[in-house]
Amino acid sequence: MGKGRFRRFLLGSGLAAGLVGVVSCTIDFEEQVPVPDGTSSSEIELRPSEDTVAIRFRNLTADEAVNVEFHATNEFLQDLPDDLFAAENLVTTSIGVAGTGIIQPWQQDAIEFPCTANLTIGTRGGSFADSESGEPRGAGTPRWAQEGPLGLCGAVVTFDFIGDGAEFTTVLSVGQ
Repeated sequence: MGKGRFRRFLLGSGLAAGLVGVVSCTIDFEEQVPVPDGTSSSEIELRPSEDTVAIRFRNLTADEAVNVEFHATNEFLQDLPDDLFAAENLVTTSIGVAGTGIIQPWQQDAIEFPCTANLTIGTRGGSFADSESGEPRGAGTPRWAQEGPLGLCGAVVTFDFIGDGAEFTTVLSVGQ
């Protein structure tokens, strides 16, 4: 588990999971995420406090599971992205299927992470694999963000993992 406390939300079954840390957040199921058959699944609405950042992971592939390879720290980092992607900053607990960091196709998950002036979060890009066989398919694009330049405290950061079975990319967006 990476540094800090967080709260976990699991949407795959439409259930919100329990409190893991002391951070609170509200979930409303109003926004929709498109799914391949033209229907939609409920989006997780996050409302972080000014002392936390909400982090949402969305797998927008049809056939690939993605290991989000999420890293986070509130420690000062000198050499980005290498220091961020060190093993001690990997966060998997309470992300994905049974805390593995793996998100199934057209599913999403979210956590909250404590936010300080030194906060840095990111993903190596995600490892994509066939959701049935587990056969590796490819990797996404490394993305990271820091509190200082972007003002992540109190914000919602979304990592979208996108692919078509042959090419994969990762998109990071910051919003309120």
